This record gives sequence, structure tokens and C-alpha cells, in this order.
Amino acid sequence: MKLLRVPAALLLVAAGVLGATQPASAATPADGAYLAPAHQLNLTIIAAARTAVTQGSTPCIRKVAAQLERDHLKLAAQETVVAARVDLELPTTVSTDERRQLITLAAKSGKDGYDAAWMSFQRQLHQDYLKLIAGDAPKEASPAVEAVANGAKPVVEMDLRLVGPGQCKAQVRPPSVDTGTGGMVADAKETRTRAALGLVVLGLLLLLVGKSVSVRRRLLGIGALAAGLVMMFGGTVRDTGSVPQAAAGPQAREAAVPPVQLKVPGLMDVKVQAVATAGDGRLEVPTKGDVGWWAAGAAPGAQGGTVLLAGHVDTAAGRGVFAQLEKVPMDARVAVTDGAGEQHWYRIVARRTYKQDNLPPDLFNGAMKPRLALVTCTGSYDHKAKKYSHNLVLYGEPLD
Repeated sequence: MKLLRVPAALLLVAAGVLGATQPASAATPADGAYLAPAHQLNLTIIAAARTAVTQGSTPCIRKVAAQLERDHLKLAAQETVVAARVDLELPTTVSTDERRQLITLAAKSGKDGYDAAWMSFQRQLHQDYLKLIAGDAPKEASPAVEAVANGAKPVVEMDLRLVGPGQCKAQVRPPSVDTGTGGMVADAKETRTRAALGLVVLGLLLLLVGKSVSVRRRLLGIGALAAGLVMMFGGTVRDTGSVPQAAAGPQAREAAVPPVQLKVPGLMDVKVQAVATAGDGRLEVPTKGDVGWWAAGAAPGAQGGTVLLAGHVDTAAGRGVFAQLEKVPMDARVAVTDGAGEQHWYRIVARRTYKQDNLPPDLFNGAMKPRLALVTCTGSYDHKAKKYSHNLVLYGEPLD
């Protein structure tokens, strides 16, 4: 059974790398009551997933197994990092009962019932994980441990849907980020554009129509034309800067304490909630004033990965938390505070617009170097579909 120790060993190495600079503090009873069983569940989920990556009889099972392994390696590494901060020793192997279940499951590999048995086992493990998160321990734990539990919840819920009753449900494409459901920001821009066109037309009429143009009329025409052009092009969002390097990397590099606050000095200071995808593959971004953190990605302060924070530009209730995101200039400083109270500063280095539902996959599963991505909607708005045409992404590099 040495194979079952491999994930834990790797995670202990990650903790040594990622947590070495963090001062240890005494763990509370609630810290251990959550972290130890959560970590053991993760080790079991990882061990079962690794078997199905090769033994699953269908591409869907193998793909889901790979995603579960990836997601829970990161969650387990995150627990290891936080445990090191509070000087708590975590289990390094699965429990005796879970080992027996893994052996029973492995005996079914290559047989007709393996896939169904594997999904049932994973389903039970994920349900147990959610019960643990919903219990009292996370609420009574230290802030960093509570943040880890809150960050794990949407990931476990997302993965549970993949192994839910019925057919296997592999996620076939990167998540989409639909962060505009009101359209008032786009409508305001359209109104501004129409007014600008009116001024341009007025200016041209004043300058060109008639046999003779007085000095006063010429000045009025030039003023109207200039004002119209400024209104039309002055607020245009353009791609600029160099996007930080992106490439797939080890999940352990993405582990750190989850974020709880985002601050852009002079523009916003908002809470952050951990989110994952809904059943339709869309990121479940909060609609009531908070920013959503892609909990299956990197956390601030990690050695690698993308810290993806998404917020609405608008909703049916009005302008959203990221309504002013396009006003954030290049070189702006952005602070992300983690659940332990530590601030991580980033410098905005690039701006990109992408067609809706066509975001780069590496936003969700890659970046050898740490980076920040702030995501919202932009472009035109389809009132029937209640959807913007594009996403706006600001990229940042860490300053610490």
C-alpha cells in the first residue's frame, strides 16, 4: 500500500516550500477537527482517482478521475500549507476503513461494474466532505482554516456533480464567466456613442454646410466635432500590455490561504467568495456585491497559478461590483487579502478582451508563475439573451 502514501509525501514537500516563511501559531481543537478528516478524505479521493485514470472503462470516467485528482491535490496541498501555519500534523495515509474500500474497488477493475462502483465511492466521499464542511468545526476554527473550508466547498460541490447518480458528466470545456445580466453599462455606452455621433454630425454641418462660415460658427463646429470624437473614442477599452506567462504546472504550487478581500485603491474594496462552476459550466459569480474567486485555481501568495477573481459589471438590480474595472489603469496596485489576514499586492500589467465563452483555458488551469486575473463582462449587450458579447480581463503580477 505504499502507493497511498505518495500524495501525502508530495503534499508535505509542498508545505515545506510554501509554508516555510509563515510563522506557526498554535492550532485550536476546531482546526484539527476539520483539517485532519478533510485531509484524509482528500487522500482517499486522490488515491481512488489515480486508479480510475488508468482503469476506468470509458473516456468520461478517466477524464473525471483526472479532474478529481487535480482538484483534490490542490485542496490537500492547501490544507498542508495551513496546517504548517498552525503547527498541526496531518495524517499521511488513508484510514484503515478507506484502505479496505480502495482494495475492494481495485479488485473490480477491468470488470463491468467498476465504473459504477467507482462513481458511487467517490460520491459518498464527496458527500462526507460536504457534511464535514457544514459542521461546527470550520465555523469555530481559526480564520485561515475557515477560509480553507469555505474555499473547498464549491470545488467539492462541483466535483460531486461529475459523479452524481446517472451517467458520467465530464466537464468538456473551460468555465464560462457570465458577469453581466443587466445591460445598463452597455446601454449607457450606447447612449454616449449616439450623443457623440450627434455632436460629430452637428460639427460637420456647422463647418461644411453653407456658402460662407463665420468665425463663430467655425469655432462652434470645431468644438462640437472635437467633443464628439472625445466622447466616441476617449473611453474605448483597448488591449494593452504583456500577458504574464501561462503554462500548466503542479497543483501544489497553487496552494495557499484562500482570499477574502479585494482592494483597488480609489475604486473598490470588496469581499471575496469562493466559487466554482454550476451544472451548466458557468462560474457561479456572486450577484450581491461580492467578487467570486475561482476556488479550483490558485490562491494569493501561491508559488504558481492564476488567482482568478470575477465580478459582475451589472445585474438586473443595477451596476455591479466590477462596473469600474475598465477604469483601472496599467501599473495600478491591487491588494488581495487572504483568510489569515495577509495582504498580497499585484501590479496590473495587461488588459485583454475576449469573446464571451472563449476565455483562454490557461486562466483556469495554468500559469507556472503566479499571476492575478480580474474578469468581468464588456462589449455589446443582447437584451433577449441577457448576455454581453465579450469578457474583459486585467492581468496582474505579484509585487511580494
